[in-house]
Amino acid sequence: MLAALMGIMIAVLYIPWRFRFDRGYVKTALVTESTVEGVDSLRLIPANELKSRPSEIGISVIFVDLKDHWSLLPEILPLQRPIVLTGISPYTAVQLAEMLDSHSAYTGYMEFDERGEYVKEVLKLRREKSLVFRVHNLKKKEYPNYDVQAAVVRYIRAVRERSIDMLLFLKPENDFAYEDFVRQVDDKLGELNLLQSSVTSPRAGNSRFFILSTAFIFFLVASLSPFLALVVLPLWIFFPSIGLPLGAISGHFAIYYYLSRTVRDTVRGILLFFVFSLFLGLSINSSMLSPAYQNGLELFRGVKLSLVALPGWLFLRGFLRSVKQKISGADLTVLCLVAVGAVYYILRSGNFSLVLDLERRFRDVLDSLLLVRPRFKEILAYPLLAISIKNGFKFEGKLGPLIVAGGSISVVSVVNTFCHATVPLWTGLLRSLYSVAFGVLFTLALNWFSKKSGSNVKELEGSLNVESREESK
Repeated sequence: MLAALMGIMIAVLYIPWRFRFDRGYVKTALVTESTVEGVDSLRLIPANELKSRPSEIGISVIFVDLKDHWSLLPEILPLQRPIVLTGISPYTAVQLAEMLDSHSAYTGYMEFDERGEYVKEVLKLRREKSLVFRVHNLKKKEYPNYDVQAAVVRYIRAVRERSIDMLLFLKPENDFAYEDFVRQVDDKLGELNLLQSSVTSPRAGNSRFFILSTAFIFFLVASLSPFLALVVLPLWIFFPSIGLPLGAISGHFAIYYYLSRTVRDTVRGILLFFVFSLFLGLSINSSMLSPAYQNGLELFRGVKLSLVALPGWLFLRGFLRSVKQKISGADLTVLCLVAVGAVYYILRSGNFSLVLDLERRFRDVLDSLLLVRPRFKEILAYPLLAISIKNGFKFEGKLGPLIVAGGSISVVSVVNTFCHATVPLWTGLLRSLYSVAFGVLFTLALNWFSKKSGSNVKELEGSLNVESREESK
């Protein structure tokens, strides 16, 4: 299969290159509102305080709320200091983008900023998208929801899992131990060698990987449908906002249908599903090396659709076959349960997802133990995939479609891990390896328990048969 050859080439060439790329941009700069003893950080200076703090300009990052201080931009931009923007100005997005480009202004935007859509639009329109950096911070209203340790874990995760360029420490309005928080983050990132004194962001890509990934996608999708491959190819090349998710979804189906016809050994089958899913994920990841993707201005679109298309199709197809003509109350119950599960699955996935407080704390524990946490949906999906392989992907009854659809989540989830361009590649690889390792162990444990239970049942039946024969005598 030519797709397998292309996938191997991508893995062998792209993984080492991306590791070197990530090392160049994985470090972050700390920015505080005031001096914290023992911490070498840049200073955040509001635009309206620049004139009163001239001695700090050389180590400053200038914060501009465009709603109130847009008129100060002509004075600020010639200073050639990094600026962080929020709010909306009277300038059109095109005008402000041109103004920033004319001064080669190194400009940052804050993650999850409720007032940041205008700023993101401005930065997307810039010619110099490499002069953009990402900022992570705890909002002042968020501090009451965190203790120091939880806040430290959040900041470390932002750097380690999303390669954040700047960590901003706004002063809280409650009695939160601000200086202790800053020092602990500084100490931890120093131990991990993830600190730098200036702000930098990704500025380079590599076209050869795009050529390899394009060839992989074409041959993979062609194994499912040559016509579909000819449709996906130009969209993948010229319209990536459509082509990337379409390539991902088509690739999911191609992997599933190709391997479901060929594999019968359980462990080997799981590994083949994992490897081809990894190849597809790497192909998508290597196609998002432009500064716009690496700096978070462009995202992989259609995340939720790509996560539900294959499992949803497999379930509906199997369910409609199983109910035949008449739908019973049991059928409706199964449908309702699946719908609830699907809604939660969708809410928990995507670029922005719902995370319960208890789950967040559990994730923090796993992060501290494993560096990155495995994905639970993959761990649970691999045993279902094993059952599907063992049964030749053919089931009768109403629960069969659930098993097949649940097993396919292992494919779409692995691919989804690599659809986040700003995430360092090693974290995606480690997370996926953890998931498949724990998934296989879980599968083997369930298999052992099933055999043990079956053996005990047979022993019990044999004992009862002996007793019944003795009583009959």
